[in-house]
Amino acid sequence: MFHVVFLVKRSPTMDLAAFTRYWVEDHTPFTARVPGVRAYRCYAATGAEGGGNPALDGVAVLSFDDEAAYRAAMAGPEFAAALADAPNFQDVAATTAIFADEYVIV
Repeated sequence: MFHVVFLVKRSPTMDLAAFTRYWVEDHTPFTARVPGVRAYRCYAATGAEGGGNPALDGVAVLSFDDEAAYRAAMAGPEFAAALADAPNFQDVAATTAIFADEYVIV
């Protein structure tokens, strides 16, 4: 599997509850329609160790069969629609993505 991990920072105009609601209820349907996605997991922040504000507001993990499937998905209109929606709830300048190998320990 090929995994893309998005490290998400919310729009500065939204509180954490509004960000989470929009992400889960409004945005995820766009990404769920992207062809080739084998798994899509979202982790919305609920707090930070020791209190205070978390450095990130969420993590999304998209899984594809391989990098070619990911590249094909990126070129499609469904992924373009998801990217176009991102500014509605994300700080797109502070959000980034990495490719990652998964190691299941337990």
